[in-house]
Formats: sequence, structure tokens, C-alpha cells
Amino acid sequence: MPTGPGRLTVLSVVILVGMLVVAACGGGAAASAPTSGSASASARNCPASAGLPASVNDHGTVVASGGQIGVQAKDFFFSPTCVTGVPGGTVTLIVHNVGQALHNVSIPSLGIDMDVAPGQTITVPLRMGSTPLVFFCKYHKGVGMYGALLPTGSHA
Repeated sequence: MPTGPGRLTVLSVVILVGMLVVAACGGGAAASAPTSGSASASARNCPASAGLPASVNDHGTVVASGGQIGVQAKDFFFSPTCVTGVPGGTVTLIVHNVGQALHNVSIPSLGIDMDVAPGQTITVPLRMGSTPLVFFCKYHKGVGMYGALLPTGSHA
């Protein structure tokens, strides 16, 4: 083992490497900004308010910004899972499959059953009423692939 100035250099390098490892392993979470839907308690309660099952694979809530609502189908969830503030009347749900599996948008009460292949996008015209509208992937419903649209004025 070196003594004198050589030992100090080795010890300094070991300490520096240790500090870099600690810095690289920590701190990543603080850098990401919260989404608009994750900031409020009401947004965190969206799946329950919409009547989604407890097993829902929840990937966030956003507030609608008009009559066209974009959602991504991933393996195996919709992102965002909930969209609040959806205007009444006719809206268009635009679903883009960014996953590797075939997905689907099903809303039995409206007779909707549409597949969306990987890399493809479908548009689903909907008539929003005053109650939440739940949709799901019929192929991955068992692993919690649900989503919901909550109309303006509903309490998520």
C-alpha cells in the first residue's frame, strides 16, 4: 500500500468515484415536472370517480383542451388513463398505438369495438353525456387496460 503523497492521490480518486456514483444514482425524480393532472387530489381520484376497477393500470390524468382527445395505447395501458373536463356533445377520441401488441377500444354501451394495430391511429367519434365514459382494450382488460373520459362538471 502506498504511503505519503501517492496514498493521498489514490484515496482522493476513490472518494471522487464514490461521490460520482452516489450523484448518478440519486436525484432523477426531482428533475421531472408533474403533469397538470397529477397535481390535484381530484385528479388522483379519477379512476375511482369514473368507476374504473381497482386493477386499472393508471397512467395519469389530464384536462381536456377541446373536442379532440388524444390517448396513447401502450403495452398494457392507456396514457393518459383519465381525461377530465371533456366537453358535452360530440367529441373525437384519437387513439395511437405506440405499443408492440394489437390493442382495442371497446365501449359496449355505445356499440364501439375498434382494433388499433401497432403504429396505427384510430379516431372514435363519441357523444358525451353527463356521466363518465369508460373504455377498455378487450384483449388486455384482464391486466387493467382501461381508460375514462369525464365530462365537464363531473367531480373526478
